[in-house]
Amino acid sequence: MNCATVKEWMPHYIDGQLSPEAQHTIRLHVESCPGCAEWLEEARGLALMWSEMEAGLDSTGQEPVIPFEFPDFTGEVMAQINQLENGRRERVIKSTMSRRRTGTSWMHYGVAVGLTFLLLQLGVFENFAYGITEINGHMSTSVSSWFGPQSNNQ
Repeated sequence: MNCATVKEWMPHYIDGQLSPEAQHTIRLHVESCPGCAEWLEEARGLALMWSEMEAGLDSTGQEPVIPFEFPDFTGEVMAQINQLENGRRERVIKSTMSRRRTGTSWMHYGVAVGLTFLLLQLGVFENFAYGITEINGHMSTSVSSWFGPQSNNQ
């Protein structure tokens, strides 16, 4: 099993949702791969912090955390955004009327596409999708626990 596959299945491994064979395979890989072992420890730490946060405990797991009440600035912020947006629209209409697209602006798009292709070939975005998948997994677990079927163990 390669590192990318192990990292993909790591949240399920931590939650104990894998078959015994898959758990054994991942455990063997983690024992032989220092990078994946470090990744597992970080993932376990994040899972612990996440569960403490959901339970309303502090970092020691002892005292309840008092939620902070945020003031509501929505009305003021939206009024300022509308004011800025109206001013921007007036400036854009004036500048757009006097400007034409030249050949050099298309060159910028070509350079951007070329650089993106180069970065993809170099593997810069290799773990980007896994990070998004991991965050999505945590979020869906939280939402499921909040809105899913209620247990009778209260």
